[in-house]
Amino acid sequence: MTRKILAASFALFAVFAAYADSQDTDAAEGSSLAFPTEIEQVTVDVVVTDKDGNPINDLSAVEFEIQEDGKRQTITSFEMFEVQVPDREPVEVAIEAPPPLPVQTTKVSSNTDEEERQGRTFVIVFDDVHLTVFTAQQAKQAVANFLKNETYEGDRVTLVAPGSGSWWTTIMPDGLDDLMDTLEQQEALLFPDMEKDRLSEYEAMRIHLFRDNMILDRVMRRYATFQVLTVLGRESKHSRNMFTEQDPYVTSKAAETYYAATARNHVTLGAIKRALNSLVRIQGRKSMILVSEGFVYDTSLREFRDILTAARKANTAVYFLNTTGLKGVATIMDAEFSQLPSQEDQGFAFAQEYERSEGSVSIASDTGGFTVRNDNDLTLGLKRIADETRAYYLIGYNPTNTTRDGKFRKIKVKVPHRRGTKIRARKGYYAPSDKDVEEESPVGTDPAFQIALDSPYNVPDIPLRMTHFVREETFLDTAKVYIAAEVDINGLEFEKQEGLDVAAVNFLMVAVRRESGEYFRIDQKMDLKLTPETRAELSRTWLPIVRDFDLGPGHYRAKLVLRDKATDRLGTVIHNFEIPDLAAFRVSTPVLSDMRETSSEGLPGDRLALMARREFVPDSELFCEFHVYGATKLASSGMPRVTMAYEVRRSSDGGILSNEARSLILPTDVGGLSRMIGFPLEWAPPGDYELVMSIRDELSGKRIEMLEPFSVVEAPAAAAEQAPPAQSPPAQTAQAPAESTGR
Repeated sequence: MTRKILAASFALFAVFAAYADSQDTDAAEGSSLAFPTEIEQVTVDVVVTDKDGNPINDLSAVEFEIQEDGKRQTITSFEMFEVQVPDREPVEVAIEAPPPLPVQTTKVSSNTDEEERQGRTFVIVFDDVHLTVFTAQQAKQAVANFLKNETYEGDRVTLVAPGSGSWWTTIMPDGLDDLMDTLEQQEALLFPDMEKDRLSEYEAMRIHLFRDNMILDRVMRRYATFQVLTVLGRESKHSRNMFTEQDPYVTSKAAETYYAATARNHVTLGAIKRALNSLVRIQGRKSMILVSEGFVYDTSLREFRDILTAARKANTAVYFLNTTGLKGVATIMDAEFSQLPSQEDQGFAFAQEYERSEGSVSIASDTGGFTVRNDNDLTLGLKRIADETRAYYLIGYNPTNTTRDGKFRKIKVKVPHRRGTKIRARKGYYAPSDKDVEEESPVGTDPAFQIALDSPYNVPDIPLRMTHFVREETFLDTAKVYIAAEVDINGLEFEKQEGLDVAAVNFLMVAVRRESGEYFRIDQKMDLKLTPETRAELSRTWLPIVRDFDLGPGHYRAKLVLRDKATDRLGTVIHNFEIPDLAAFRVSTPVLSDMRETSSEGLPGDRLALMARREFVPDSELFCEFHVYGATKLASSGMPRVTMAYEVRRSSDGGILSNEARSLILPTDVGGLSRMIGFPLEWAPPGDYELVMSIRDELSGKRIEMLEPFSVVEAPAAAAEQAPPAQSPPAQTAQAPAESTGR
């Protein structure tokens, strides 16, 4: 079969979920359950606690009452969820023998593997564009404590920093170290203006957008107190008129401050919106935690409304952790300023601490979460958020008002017959509107692809698998890395054209570095025109997609999103991998394959075909190829001395299928080291096997152990009859199971 390396591409941006606020009520009458109608259902997360904040988890649907704009609604769906908190066993530290040498194994990721989706989903927005160095370190420590102490097995956590573009998703507790490393890399990007002529973002917005004379008046009084010389100040010598006229100095300063604040808000609000969109298809409790000093409520920004709509669709609460804590004095009264503002304006100075975060507070309030503020114990605030996610009700209703007017609909939840209860649910939502113009996506970004990319879960509608291969160093501290994916073409829709099976797909592939958020992407359209014989073979082996990247050492996440153009069906797969220190003694990722690459002319190439597939048929020959780098060289000849041994064994009982004693890998004239081994599978009955290899640098004593799992499966009858033979390496490299060739 002809095997061609195909190009791919991909766009990614990481994201986060939305806020919430509380409704404190007494309790309500019941409603009988009914099946949903064709009207779009509104679903509300409801948290009910007693007066001490303990969750109440024994309520039934008939005990709830839901109102929309004051009118009672019929409950059509009702579920109660409770997260079982496991007992944490203390960790005992004991002195043990040195651990055995680690074994390197090539990981293959697949979207057909069943994902655990029973835990909670958290999105932590570490809002670096709204954090200063004074609060960022405290915020990091609080988030670290939350990750260590308040998350449990099965919880899926995404950490996003909107400014740096850093994004990482993992399942706890296995991914804790990855999240901690990602968190440590984040830096504060907000540098506050501490000059005497500073304006708060709220003041700048009110002056620039609304020409608010009351705000202008207070700014001019403050400037006069701090002896800031403005245009009118020069002319009027502090006359009263200077407080009521539009001073060009102030309006110019307001415009500058406003546009800088708006740019920051676009970054944060855009990340929140995208994160919420990515959570729409996810079931279970979803919470977004905004870790920030906050931002103003700018009604001219459409993102505030979009976030509420996205939070409703995703049924996600947003919590705001205000990192400014409990301040003794307002910023404008800090020691840097030699004079206090006038007594008339001291109240406004304290009000600025609320004005600066009103936007983030409102998002939390309107989406069903709450705000943690005026508290220097940020860890305790995050614990409150975690406690609330452990028990909740999911209640749905079909609104009686079906008018598509785009107006805000208020939601009120009650439990009338339980006195002393406290209820938290989102305050409402924006109704759809026929007049709404669909928001344009950024150039080159497909909204469906963007949502799939941002989602913390795989989409299995089209089966995919993926792996990686780290090869040679291309230039200083950068390696050639191949991402190899395969598509189950049985998940695509074909049509017949002139005797060929024709289909088309679009796909995106991206590699993102965990430490920096730097990403590498490519996208491509691929038209498939297959003969019946080729289609039958690809139905067994799957369609290959391979793309190469130049990447430096570090931790990476690759993601592939693929869509069938005929049906719009999507498939996504996520693959995590690491690139080691390129200067150390290392071995390239072994290529395990039963076929060779082919050139554009269709001729067999010199290298094995890169593949994620690990299933092979009994009548094939299996080959493994790798390269060795960083070996010590003899001073006399400049040549390395590296040996290798291997064995092929059954996974079930360790029985040996094939092996080879340790032998020298012969270097090339310039000291290059590579080896290809091969063995037939005709002696291998169907089952699981392991290729175990040991590579040793005889001059330094360093050793690398590798294990490559694979399976032998019976070939489908139709494929066995129709499939052409695969290209394979020269026969002399695979005459018997124990033979190998050093190069």
